Amino acid sequence: MIRLVAGWLSSIALGLLVVGPLAALGVCALVDRGPGGEARASLFPVAVAALDPYVWTCLRNSATTAGLATLASMVAGVAIGRLIGDRGFPFRALALALLAAVAATPPVALALGASSLVEANAGPAWAGLLERAGSASRILPSDWAWLAWLGAAVLPGAAIAALAYATALDRLDPSWRDAAVLAGGAGTRGWRRLAWPLLRPEMGRVGGLVFAATLADPGPPLVLGLRRSLGYQLVTTAFDDEPFPRLAVLGLIAVIICAAARTVLRLWTGPSRRTITLRRDPAGNRERSVASRARTLAVFAAMGILAVLAAAPLVGLATTAPAGAILPRLSDPAMGRIFVRSLVLGLAVAALTAVSDRVVGWFESSAGGAASGRFRRLARAAAPPPLVAGVVTLALGRLLRLWLAAYPEAGRSASAPAALAEWLAGDRLPLAAATLAVWLATVSARLDDRREGDASGAVPARSRQDGRVEAGRGRARRRARASSYAGRWRAAAATIATAAVNVAPAVLLASSTQAATIGPAVLLLRERPEAGTALAATLAAVVWIASVAAAFLDPVARRIASTPGASRD
Repeated sequence: MIRLVAGWLSSIALGLLVVGPLAALGVCALVDRGPGGEARASLFPVAVAALDPYVWTCLRNSATTAGLATLASMVAGVAIGRLIGDRGFPFRALALALLAAVAATPPVALALGASSLVEANAGPAWAGLLERAGSASRILPSDWAWLAWLGAAVLPGAAIAALAYATALDRLDPSWRDAAVLAGGAGTRGWRRLAWPLLRPEMGRVGGLVFAATLADPGPPLVLGLRRSLGYQLVTTAFDDEPFPRLAVLGLIAVIICAAARTVLRLWTGPSRRTITLRRDPAGNRERSVASRARTLAVFAAMGILAVLAAAPLVGLATTAPAGAILPRLSDPAMGRIFVRSLVLGLAVAALTAVSDRVVGWFESSAGGAASGRFRRLARAAAPPPLVAGVVTLALGRLLRLWLAAYPEAGRSASAPAALAEWLAGDRLPLAAATLAVWLATVSARLDDRREGDASGAVPARSRQDGRVEAGRGRARRRARASSYAGRWRAAAATIATAAVNVAPAVLLASSTQAATIGPAVLLLRERPEAGTALAATLAAVVWIASVAAAFLDPVARRIASTPGASRD
Protein backbone atom coordinates (compact mmCIF):
# COMPACT_ATOMS: atom_id res chain seq x y z
CA MET A 1 0.00 0.00 0.00
CA ILE A 2 2.80 2.40 0.89
CA ARG A 3 4.54 1.62 -2.40
CA LEU A 4 1.29 2.27 -4.30
CA VAL A 5 0.77 5.64 -2.60
CA ALA A 6 4.40 6.57 -3.29
CA GLY A 7 3.88 5.71 -6.96
CA TRP A 8 0.79 7.92 -7.15
CA LEU A 9 2.54 10.82 -5.44
CA SER A 10 5.55 10.45 -7.73
CA SER A 11 3.29 10.47 -10.79
CA ILE A 12 1.62 13.66 -9.55
CA ALA A 13 5.04 15.24 -8.90
CA LEU A 14 6.23 14.36 -12.41
CA GLY A 15 3.10 15.89 -13.89
CA LEU A 16 3.59 19.08 -11.87
CA LEU A 17 7.15 19.37 -13.15
CA VAL A 18 5.76 19.76 -16.67
CA VAL A 19 2.46 21.53 -16.02
CA GLY A 20 3.69 23.85 -13.25
CA PRO A 21 5.74 26.27 -15.39
CA LEU A 22 3.01 26.43 -18.04
CA ALA A 23 0.40 27.05 -15.33
CA ALA A 24 2.48 29.95 -14.00
CA LEU A 25 2.52 31.50 -17.48
CA GLY A 26 -1.23 30.97 -17.83
CA VAL A 27 -2.02 32.63 -14.50
CA CYS A 28 0.24 35.61 -15.26
CA ALA A 29 -1.42 35.97 -18.68
CA LEU A 30 -4.85 36.25 -17.03
CA VAL A 31 -3.95 38.40 -14.00
CA ASP A 32 -3.90 42.14 -14.54
CA ARG A 33 -3.81 45.16 -12.27
CA GLY A 34 -6.93 47.25 -11.81
CA PRO A 35 -7.18 51.06 -11.63
CA GLY A 36 -6.30 50.97 -7.93
CA GLY A 37 -3.36 48.63 -8.38
CA GLU A 38 -5.18 45.55 -7.14
CA ALA A 39 -4.78 42.22 -8.94
CA ARG A 40 -7.74 41.04 -11.00
CA ALA A 41 -8.50 38.37 -13.57
CA SER A 42 -9.15 39.68 -17.07
CA LEU A 43 -9.18 38.34 -20.62
CA PHE A 44 -8.74 41.80 -22.15
CA PRO A 45 -4.88 41.85 -22.02
CA VAL A 46 -4.79 38.37 -23.55
CA ALA A 47 -7.07 39.48 -26.37
CA VAL A 48 -5.03 42.66 -26.98
CA ALA A 49 -1.76 40.73 -27.22
CA ALA A 50 -3.13 37.73 -29.11
CA LEU A 51 -4.99 39.83 -31.69
CA ASP A 52 -2.21 42.38 -32.24
CA PRO A 53 -1.23 42.30 -35.96
CA TYR A 54 2.34 43.22 -35.07
CA VAL A 55 2.61 40.17 -32.79
CA TRP A 56 1.40 37.92 -35.60
CA THR A 57 3.87 39.52 -38.01
CA CYS A 58 6.72 38.79 -35.59
CA LEU A 59 5.41 35.27 -35.06
CA ARG A 60 5.11 34.63 -38.79
CA ASN A 61 8.65 35.84 -39.44
CA SER A 62 10.14 33.76 -36.62
CA ALA A 63 8.10 30.65 -37.44
CA THR A 64 9.08 30.91 -41.12
CA THR A 65 12.77 31.26 -40.24
CA ALA A 66 12.57 28.39 -37.74
CA GLY A 67 10.69 26.18 -40.23
CA LEU A 68 13.17 26.84 -43.02
CA ALA A 69 16.08 26.26 -40.63
CA THR A 70 14.54 22.95 -39.53
CA LEU A 71 13.94 21.77 -43.08
CA ALA A 72 17.40 22.81 -44.30
CA SER A 73 19.09 21.26 -41.25
CA MET A 74 17.34 17.94 -41.72
CA VAL A 75 18.05 17.78 -45.47
CA ALA A 76 21.69 18.78 -45.07
CA GLY A 77 22.12 16.51 -42.05
CA VAL A 78 20.75 13.49 -43.90
CA ALA A 79 22.95 14.26 -46.91
CA ILE A 80 26.11 14.56 -44.80
CA GLY A 81 25.11 11.60 -42.65
CA ARG A 82 24.62 9.42 -45.71
CA LEU A 83 28.04 10.41 -46.98
CA ILE A 84 29.67 9.48 -43.67
CA GLY A 85 27.36 6.50 -43.10
CA ASP A 86 28.73 3.51 -41.23
CA ARG A 87 31.72 3.09 -43.52
CA GLY A 88 35.33 3.31 -42.49
CA PHE A 89 37.61 5.88 -44.12
CA PRO A 90 40.75 7.79 -43.12
CA PHE A 91 40.24 10.57 -40.55
CA ARG A 92 36.66 9.51 -39.83
CA ALA A 93 37.07 10.54 -36.18
CA LEU A 94 38.40 13.94 -37.30
CA ALA A 95 35.38 14.50 -39.56
CA LEU A 96 32.97 13.67 -36.74
CA ALA A 97 34.92 15.90 -34.35
CA LEU A 98 34.53 18.77 -36.83
CA LEU A 99 30.79 18.11 -36.94
CA ALA A 100 30.65 18.16 -33.13
CA ALA A 101 32.52 21.49 -33.02
CA VAL A 102 30.19 23.07 -35.59
CA ALA A 103 27.12 21.67 -33.80
CA ALA A 104 28.25 23.38 -30.57
CA THR A 105 28.84 26.78 -32.24
CA PRO A 106 26.35 29.31 -30.81
CA PRO A 107 24.21 31.08 -33.45
CA VAL A 108 24.85 34.42 -31.73
CA ALA A 109 28.60 34.07 -32.40
CA LEU A 110 27.94 33.19 -36.05
CA ALA A 111 25.54 36.11 -36.44
CA LEU A 112 27.93 38.59 -34.83
CA GLY A 113 30.83 37.35 -36.94
CA ALA A 114 28.81 37.50 -40.17
CA SER A 115 27.59 40.99 -39.31
CA SER A 116 31.15 42.18 -38.65
CA LEU A 117 32.38 40.58 -41.87
CA VAL A 118 29.82 41.72 -44.44
CA GLU A 119 27.64 44.39 -42.81
CA ALA A 120 29.18 47.29 -44.74
CA ASN A 121 28.48 45.82 -48.20
CA ALA A 122 25.63 43.41 -47.58
CA GLY A 123 22.84 46.00 -47.44
CA PRO A 124 23.48 47.71 -50.82
CA ALA A 125 24.25 44.39 -52.51
CA TRP A 126 21.00 42.82 -51.26
CA ALA A 127 18.99 45.88 -52.29
CA GLY A 128 20.44 45.65 -55.79
CA LEU A 129 19.64 41.95 -55.95
CA LEU A 130 16.01 42.63 -55.00
CA GLU A 131 15.74 45.21 -57.77
CA ARG A 132 17.03 42.76 -60.36
CA ALA A 133 14.79 39.96 -59.05
CA GLY A 134 11.64 41.76 -60.18
CA SER A 135 8.44 39.92 -59.19
CA ALA A 136 10.45 37.17 -57.49
CA SER A 137 11.45 39.70 -54.80
CA ARG A 138 8.02 39.19 -53.18
CA ILE A 139 9.11 35.87 -51.71
CA LEU A 140 12.52 37.17 -50.63
CA PRO A 141 13.13 38.96 -47.32
CA SER A 142 13.54 42.71 -47.50
CA ASP A 143 16.65 42.64 -45.28
CA TRP A 144 19.75 40.47 -45.72
CA ALA A 145 19.87 40.01 -41.95
CA TRP A 146 17.09 37.41 -42.17
CA LEU A 147 19.33 35.28 -44.36
CA ALA A 148 22.18 35.76 -41.89
CA TRP A 149 19.94 34.53 -39.07
CA LEU A 150 18.83 31.59 -41.18
CA GLY A 151 22.43 30.65 -41.93
CA ALA A 152 23.44 30.98 -38.28
CA ALA A 153 20.65 28.53 -37.36
CA VAL A 154 21.16 26.08 -40.23
CA LEU A 155 24.92 25.61 -39.82
CA PRO A 156 24.88 24.10 -36.29
CA GLY A 157 21.49 22.49 -36.97
CA ALA A 158 22.84 20.59 -39.98
CA ALA A 159 25.84 19.40 -37.96
CA ILE A 160 23.55 18.19 -35.16
CA ALA A 161 21.37 16.35 -37.68
CA ALA A 162 24.40 14.73 -39.33
CA LEU A 163 25.73 13.53 -35.97
CA ALA A 164 22.31 12.20 -34.99
CA TYR A 165 22.01 10.39 -38.32
CA ALA A 166 25.46 8.81 -38.03
CA THR A 167 24.81 7.77 -34.42
CA ALA A 168 21.38 6.29 -35.24
CA LEU A 169 22.84 4.46 -38.24
CA ASP A 170 25.49 2.95 -35.98
CA ARG A 171 22.68 1.45 -33.87
CA LEU A 172 21.29 -0.47 -36.84
CA ASP A 173 22.36 -4.00 -37.62
CA PRO A 174 24.81 -3.75 -40.57
CA SER A 175 23.02 -6.69 -42.18
CA TRP A 176 20.29 -4.33 -43.38
CA ARG A 177 22.32 -3.85 -46.56
CA ASP A 178 22.27 -7.60 -47.22
CA ALA A 179 18.54 -7.62 -46.51
CA ALA A 180 18.05 -4.81 -49.03
CA VAL A 181 19.88 -6.76 -51.71
CA LEU A 182 17.82 -9.87 -50.99
CA ALA A 183 14.62 -7.80 -51.14
CA GLY A 184 15.56 -6.59 -54.60
CA GLY A 185 16.40 -3.01 -53.65
CA ALA A 186 20.00 -1.87 -53.31
CA GLY A 187 21.44 1.63 -52.96
CA THR A 188 19.00 4.48 -52.41
CA ARG A 189 15.95 2.28 -52.90
CA GLY A 190 17.01 -0.18 -50.21
CA TRP A 191 17.99 2.66 -47.88
CA ARG A 192 14.57 4.28 -48.33
CA ARG A 193 12.69 1.03 -47.69
CA LEU A 194 14.71 -0.46 -44.82
CA ALA A 195 17.02 2.08 -43.13
CA TRP A 196 15.14 5.38 -43.47
CA PRO A 197 12.00 4.29 -41.52
CA LEU A 198 14.26 3.44 -38.59
CA LEU A 199 16.27 6.67 -38.85
CA ARG A 200 13.37 9.06 -39.45
CA PRO A 201 12.28 9.32 -35.75
CA GLU A 202 15.77 10.54 -34.81
CA MET A 203 15.62 13.16 -37.56
CA GLY A 204 12.22 14.27 -36.31
CA ARG A 205 13.61 14.73 -32.80
CA VAL A 206 16.47 16.84 -34.14
CA GLY A 207 14.01 18.87 -36.21
CA GLY A 208 11.99 19.66 -33.10
CA LEU A 209 15.16 20.71 -31.29
CA VAL A 210 16.25 23.06 -34.09
CA PHE A 211 12.76 24.57 -34.42
CA ALA A 212 12.44 25.28 -30.68
CA ALA A 213 15.95 26.72 -30.45
CA THR A 214 15.39 29.04 -33.43
CA LEU A 215 11.80 30.20 -32.90
CA ALA A 216 12.48 32.41 -29.87
CA ASP A 217 16.26 32.78 -30.17
CA PRO A 218 17.10 36.34 -29.04
CA GLY A 219 20.80 36.38 -29.99
CA PRO A 220 20.85 36.75 -33.80
CA PRO A 221 17.78 39.08 -33.93
CA LEU A 222 19.30 41.42 -31.34
CA VAL A 223 22.69 41.38 -33.06
CA LEU A 224 21.23 41.88 -36.54
CA GLY A 225 18.51 44.33 -35.52
CA LEU A 226 15.55 42.13 -36.54
CA ARG A 227 12.83 43.83 -34.53
CA ARG A 228 9.99 41.91 -36.14
CA SER A 229 10.93 38.61 -34.53
CA LEU A 230 9.52 36.79 -31.54
CA GLY A 231 12.80 36.65 -29.62
CA TYR A 232 13.38 40.39 -30.04
CA GLN A 233 9.86 41.16 -28.81
CA LEU A 234 10.19 38.88 -25.80
CA VAL A 235 13.39 40.63 -24.70
CA THR A 236 12.10 44.18 -25.24
CA THR A 237 8.79 43.39 -23.53
CA ALA A 238 10.61 41.94 -20.51
CA PHE A 239 12.40 45.26 -20.03
CA ASP A 240 9.16 47.30 -19.95
CA ASP A 241 7.94 48.79 -16.68
CA GLU A 242 4.91 46.44 -16.76
CA PRO A 243 5.91 43.41 -18.84
CA PHE A 244 2.99 41.24 -17.75
CA PRO A 245 0.55 40.00 -18.94
CA ARG A 246 1.83 40.62 -22.48
CA LEU A 247 5.12 38.81 -21.80
CA ALA A 248 3.28 35.74 -20.50
CA VAL A 249 1.03 35.68 -23.58
CA LEU A 250 4.06 35.80 -25.89
CA GLY A 251 5.68 33.00 -23.93
CA LEU A 252 2.56 30.83 -24.16
CA ILE A 253 2.35 31.46 -27.91
CA ALA A 254 5.96 30.29 -28.30
CA VAL A 255 5.26 27.13 -26.27
CA ILE A 256 2.11 26.34 -28.28
CA ILE A 257 3.85 26.82 -31.62
CA CYS A 258 6.76 24.58 -30.55
CA ALA A 259 4.37 21.90 -29.29
CA ALA A 260 2.46 22.03 -32.60
CA ALA A 261 5.69 21.70 -34.59
CA ARG A 262 6.84 18.73 -32.50
CA THR A 263 3.44 17.09 -32.94
CA VAL A 264 3.60 17.47 -36.72
CA LEU A 265 7.11 16.02 -36.78
CA ARG A 266 5.99 13.17 -34.53
CA LEU A 267 3.12 12.33 -36.89
CA TRP A 268 5.56 12.38 -39.82
CA THR A 269 8.23 10.23 -38.18
CA GLY A 270 6.02 7.78 -36.32
CA PRO A 271 7.09 6.01 -33.11
CA SER A 272 10.74 5.43 -32.38
CA ARG A 273 12.00 1.99 -33.41
CA ARG A 274 15.58 2.08 -32.18
CA THR A 275 17.65 -1.06 -32.27
CA ILE A 276 21.02 -1.31 -30.57
CA THR A 277 22.86 -4.18 -32.21
CA LEU A 278 26.41 -3.06 -32.64
CA ARG A 279 29.12 -5.40 -33.87
CA ARG A 280 32.49 -4.83 -32.23
CA ASP A 281 35.94 -6.14 -32.90
CA PRO A 282 38.11 -7.55 -30.06
CA ALA A 283 39.51 -4.06 -29.38
CA GLY A 284 35.98 -2.68 -28.82
CA ASN A 285 35.76 -0.71 -32.07
CA ARG A 286 32.82 -0.76 -34.42
CA GLU A 287 33.44 -3.06 -37.38
CA ARG A 288 33.08 -1.12 -40.60
CA SER A 289 33.36 -1.86 -44.28
CA VAL A 290 35.80 0.32 -46.22
CA ALA A 291 34.30 3.32 -48.01
CA SER A 292 34.94 3.78 -51.70
CA ARG A 293 37.38 6.40 -52.92
CA ALA A 294 34.57 8.52 -54.39
CA ARG A 295 32.69 8.53 -51.08
CA THR A 296 35.86 9.45 -49.19
CA LEU A 297 36.53 12.39 -51.52
CA ALA A 298 32.90 13.52 -51.20
CA VAL A 299 33.17 13.44 -47.40
CA PHE A 300 36.36 15.51 -47.48
CA ALA A 301 34.75 18.04 -49.83
CA ALA A 302 31.66 18.35 -47.61
CA MET A 303 33.78 18.76 -44.49
CA GLY A 304 35.88 21.40 -46.24
CA ILE A 305 32.79 23.41 -47.21
CA LEU A 306 31.40 23.11 -43.69
CA ALA A 307 34.70 24.20 -42.15
CA VAL A 308 34.88 27.26 -44.42
CA LEU A 309 31.29 28.28 -43.65
CA ALA A 310 31.92 27.93 -39.90
CA ALA A 311 35.31 29.64 -39.98
CA ALA A 312 34.21 32.71 -41.98
CA PRO A 313 32.17 34.28 -39.12
CA LEU A 314 34.97 33.45 -36.69
CA VAL A 315 37.37 35.35 -38.95
CA GLY A 316 34.95 38.27 -38.71
CA LEU A 317 35.14 38.10 -34.92
CA ALA A 318 38.96 38.00 -35.06
CA THR A 319 39.18 41.03 -37.33
CA THR A 320 36.77 42.98 -35.12
CA ALA A 321 38.68 42.29 -31.92
CA PRO A 322 42.44 42.91 -32.37
CA ALA A 323 44.42 41.47 -29.50
CA GLY A 324 46.45 44.60 -28.90
CA ALA A 325 43.38 46.74 -28.24
CA ILE A 326 41.33 44.17 -26.35
CA LEU A 327 43.73 42.57 -23.86
CA PRO A 328 44.12 45.75 -21.73
CA ARG A 329 40.32 46.14 -21.56
CA LEU A 330 39.85 42.52 -20.52
CA SER A 331 41.97 43.23 -17.44
CA ASP A 332 39.47 45.87 -16.36
CA PRO A 333 37.82 45.08 -12.98
CA ALA A 334 34.35 45.30 -14.58
CA MET A 335 35.26 42.52 -17.02
CA GLY A 336 36.68 40.49 -14.15
CA ARG A 337 33.35 40.74 -12.33
CA ILE A 338 31.56 39.51 -15.46
CA PHE A 339 33.76 36.41 -15.56
CA VAL A 340 33.31 35.78 -11.82
CA ARG A 341 29.52 36.06 -12.07
CA SER A 342 29.55 33.71 -15.05
CA LEU A 343 31.58 31.14 -13.11
CA VAL A 344 29.18 31.39 -10.15
CA LEU A 345 26.25 30.93 -12.55
CA GLY A 346 27.81 27.83 -14.08
CA LEU A 347 28.67 26.23 -10.73
CA ALA A 348 25.19 26.88 -9.31
CA VAL A 349 23.44 25.49 -12.40
CA ALA A 350 25.65 22.38 -12.37
CA ALA A 351 24.87 21.74 -8.69
CA LEU A 352 21.12 22.23 -9.21
CA THR A 353 21.17 20.01 -12.28
CA ALA A 354 22.90 17.19 -10.43
CA VAL A 355 20.30 17.34 -7.65
CA SER A 356 17.35 17.58 -10.04
CA ASP A 357 18.59 14.62 -12.08
CA ARG A 358 18.63 12.48 -8.95
CA VAL A 359 15.20 13.70 -7.84
CA VAL A 360 13.59 13.14 -11.23
CA GLY A 361 15.22 9.73 -11.49
CA TRP A 362 13.82 8.77 -8.06
CA PHE A 363 10.35 9.99 -9.04
CA GLU A 364 10.49 7.98 -12.27
CA SER A 365 11.57 4.79 -10.52
CA SER A 366 8.81 5.21 -7.90
CA ALA A 367 6.12 6.06 -10.45
CA GLY A 368 6.83 3.01 -12.61
CA GLY A 369 7.62 2.49 -16.26
CA ALA A 370 4.22 3.51 -17.68
CA ALA A 371 3.99 6.78 -15.70
CA SER A 372 7.62 7.74 -16.39
CA GLY A 373 7.08 7.03 -20.10
CA ARG A 374 4.07 9.35 -20.16
CA PHE A 375 6.07 11.97 -18.30
CA ARG A 376 8.91 11.87 -20.82
CA ARG A 377 6.52 12.12 -23.77
CA LEU A 378 4.69 15.04 -22.19
CA ALA A 379 7.95 16.77 -21.25
CA ARG A 380 9.27 16.47 -24.81
CA ALA A 381 6.04 17.78 -26.33
CA ALA A 382 5.58 20.72 -23.93
CA ALA A 383 9.25 21.68 -23.44
CA PRO A 384 9.48 25.47 -23.80
CA PRO A 385 12.15 27.22 -25.88
CA PRO A 386 15.18 28.27 -23.81
CA LEU A 387 14.18 31.94 -23.72
CA VAL A 388 10.72 31.07 -22.35
CA ALA A 389 12.42 29.53 -19.29
CA GLY A 390 13.39 33.09 -18.39
CA VAL A 391 9.79 34.20 -18.86
CA VAL A 392 8.69 31.40 -16.50
CA THR A 393 11.15 32.67 -13.88
CA LEU A 394 9.79 36.20 -14.18
CA ALA A 395 6.25 34.80 -13.95
CA LEU A 396 7.08 32.93 -10.74
CA GLY A 397 8.53 36.13 -9.29
CA ARG A 398 5.38 38.05 -10.20
CA LEU A 399 3.13 35.43 -8.61
CA LEU A 400 5.24 35.63 -5.43
CA ARG A 401 4.90 39.42 -5.34
CA LEU A 402 1.13 39.19 -5.87
CA TRP A 403 0.86 36.65 -3.06
CA LEU A 404 2.87 38.83 -0.68
CA ALA A 405 0.73 41.85 -1.62
CA ALA A 406 -2.47 39.88 -0.95
CA TYR A 407 -1.19 38.37 2.34
CA PRO A 408 1.34 40.84 3.80
CA GLU A 409 1.10 39.29 7.25
CA ALA A 410 2.42 36.00 5.85
CA GLY A 411 5.55 37.69 4.57
CA ARG A 412 6.12 39.49 7.87
CA SER A 413 5.56 36.39 10.00
CA ALA A 414 8.01 34.20 8.04
CA SER A 415 11.58 34.92 9.08
CA ALA A 416 13.26 32.69 6.44
CA PRO A 417 11.79 34.49 3.38
CA ALA A 418 12.64 37.85 4.92
CA ALA A 419 16.24 36.80 5.53
CA LEU A 420 16.46 35.40 2.01
CA ALA A 421 15.07 38.63 0.52
CA GLU A 422 17.58 40.67 2.50
CA TRP A 423 20.45 38.46 1.30
CA LEU A 424 19.33 38.70 -2.33
CA ALA A 425 19.04 42.48 -2.24
CA GLY A 426 21.21 44.31 -4.75
CA ASP A 427 23.16 42.54 -7.48
CA ARG A 428 22.54 39.03 -6.14
CA LEU A 429 18.85 38.90 -7.09
CA PRO A 430 19.39 39.11 -10.91
CA LEU A 431 22.13 36.48 -10.72
CA ALA A 432 19.93 34.18 -8.61
CA ALA A 433 17.01 34.65 -11.03
CA ALA A 434 19.30 33.96 -14.00
CA THR A 435 20.57 30.82 -12.26
CA LEU A 436 17.00 29.57 -11.81
CA ALA A 437 16.12 30.34 -15.45
CA VAL A 438 19.22 28.67 -16.91
CA TRP A 439 18.65 25.66 -14.65
CA LEU A 440 15.05 25.35 -15.89
CA ALA A 441 16.26 25.51 -19.51
CA THR A 442 18.98 22.93 -18.79
CA VAL A 443 16.56 20.50 -17.12
CA SER A 444 14.09 20.90 -19.98
CA ALA A 445 16.81 20.09 -22.52
CA ARG A 446 18.11 17.10 -20.54
CA LEU A 447 14.67 15.52 -20.21
CA ASP A 448 14.71 14.84 -23.94
CA ASP A 449 17.78 12.61 -23.54
CA ARG A 450 16.56 10.61 -20.55
CA ARG A 451 16.06 6.91 -21.00
CA GLU A 452 14.31 4.25 -18.97
CA GLY A 453 15.98 3.89 -15.59
CA ASP A 454 18.23 6.90 -16.16
CA ALA A 455 18.99 9.01 -13.12
CA SER A 456 22.07 11.06 -13.85
CA GLY A 457 24.25 8.11 -14.65
CA ALA A 458 22.29 5.49 -12.71
CA VAL A 459 21.51 2.28 -14.58
CA PRO A 460 19.12 -0.57 -13.83
CA ALA A 461 20.20 -3.22 -11.33
CA ARG A 462 20.54 -5.90 -14.04
CA SER A 463 22.89 -3.65 -16.02
CA ARG A 464 24.96 -2.94 -12.92
CA GLN A 465 25.23 -6.64 -12.23
CA ASP A 466 26.32 -7.35 -15.81
CA GLY A 467 28.83 -4.54 -15.53
CA ARG A 468 30.33 -6.01 -12.39
CA VAL A 469 30.60 -9.40 -14.03
CA GLU A 470 32.32 -7.93 -17.07
CA ALA A 471 34.60 -5.71 -15.00
CA GLY A 472 35.69 -8.62 -12.83
CA ARG A 473 37.53 -7.98 -9.63
CA GLY A 474 40.47 -5.98 -8.43
CA ARG A 475 42.13 -3.59 -10.85
CA ALA A 476 39.57 -3.94 -13.69
CA ARG A 477 36.71 -3.17 -11.32
CA ARG A 478 38.45 -0.08 -9.93
CA ARG A 479 39.21 1.07 -13.47
CA ALA A 480 35.54 0.75 -14.44
CA ARG A 481 34.46 2.74 -11.38
CA ALA A 482 37.05 5.43 -12.07
CA SER A 483 35.86 5.69 -15.66
CA SER A 484 32.28 6.22 -14.45
CA TYR A 485 33.37 8.96 -12.05
CA ALA A 486 35.46 10.64 -14.75
CA GLY A 487 32.45 10.65 -17.08
CA ARG A 488 30.31 12.33 -14.43
CA TRP A 489 32.94 14.98 -13.74
CA ARG A 490 33.27 15.69 -17.47
CA ALA A 491 29.48 16.03 -17.74
CA ALA A 492 29.50 18.44 -14.77
CA ALA A 493 32.30 20.49 -16.33
CA ALA A 494 30.36 20.62 -19.60
CA THR A 495 27.28 21.89 -17.74
CA ILE A 496 29.36 24.56 -15.98
CA ALA A 497 30.87 25.79 -19.25
CA THR A 498 27.55 25.83 -21.10
CA ALA A 499 25.67 27.62 -18.31
CA ALA A 500 28.44 30.17 -17.73
CA VAL A 501 28.20 31.49 -21.30
CA ASN A 502 24.43 31.11 -21.65
CA VAL A 503 22.67 33.76 -23.75
CA ALA A 504 19.04 32.66 -23.53
CA PRO A 505 17.41 32.87 -21.01
CA ALA A 506 20.13 34.76 -19.10
CA VAL A 507 19.60 37.80 -21.33
CA LEU A 508 16.21 38.41 -19.70
CA LEU A 509 17.53 38.44 -16.12
CA ALA A 510 21.26 39.27 -16.10
CA SER A 511 21.69 41.87 -18.81
CA SER A 512 22.22 44.98 -16.68
CA THR A 513 25.67 46.47 -16.24
CA GLN A 514 25.83 45.39 -12.60
CA ALA A 515 24.60 41.80 -13.10
CA ALA A 516 25.66 40.80 -16.63
CA THR A 517 27.29 37.46 -17.33
CA ILE A 518 29.28 36.58 -20.45
CA GLY A 519 26.33 35.70 -22.71
CA PRO A 520 24.22 38.82 -22.06
CA ALA A 521 27.36 40.97 -22.01
CA VAL A 522 27.92 40.14 -25.70
CA LEU A 523 24.65 41.90 -26.52
CA LEU A 524 25.10 44.63 -23.91
CA LEU A 525 28.61 45.70 -24.91
CA ARG A 526 27.82 45.69 -28.62
CA GLU A 527 25.66 48.80 -28.16
CA ARG A 528 28.47 50.78 -26.54
CA PRO A 529 30.59 53.24 -28.54
CA GLU A 530 34.34 53.05 -29.04
CA ALA A 531 35.58 49.53 -28.31
CA GLY A 532 32.18 48.06 -27.40
CA THR A 533 31.88 46.05 -30.61
CA ALA A 534 35.40 44.69 -30.22
CA LEU A 535 34.72 43.63 -26.62
CA ALA A 536 31.48 41.98 -27.70
CA ALA A 537 33.36 40.09 -30.41
CA THR A 538 35.94 38.95 -27.85
CA LEU A 539 33.27 37.69 -25.48
CA ALA A 540 31.50 36.00 -28.41
CA ALA A 541 34.76 34.14 -29.11
CA VAL A 542 34.84 33.11 -25.44
CA VAL A 543 31.26 31.84 -25.77
CA TRP A 544 32.25 29.81 -28.82
CA ILE A 545 35.35 28.33 -27.16
CA ALA A 546 33.43 27.35 -24.02
CA SER A 547 30.58 25.82 -26.03
CA VAL A 548 32.93 23.73 -28.17
CA ALA A 549 34.91 22.64 -25.11
CA ALA A 550 31.65 21.59 -23.43
CA ALA A 551 30.73 19.49 -26.46
CA PHE A 552 33.92 17.44 -26.07
CA LEU A 553 33.76 17.32 -22.28
CA ASP A 554 30.28 15.80 -22.31
CA PRO A 555 30.63 11.99 -22.42
CA VAL A 556 27.82 11.72 -24.98
CA ALA A 557 29.48 14.25 -27.27
CA ARG A 558 32.83 12.50 -26.82
CA ARG A 559 31.32 9.19 -27.89
CA ILE A 560 29.82 10.81 -30.98
CA ALA A 561 32.93 12.73 -31.96
CA SER A 562 35.31 9.87 -31.20
CA THR A 563 33.48 7.16 -33.10
CA PRO A 564 36.23 4.74 -34.12
CA GLY A 565 37.19 4.63 -37.75
CA ALA A 566 38.36 1.02 -37.74
CA SER A 567 37.66 -0.65 -41.04
CA ARG A 568 37.66 -4.20 -42.29
CA ASP A 569 37.88 -5.80 -45.66
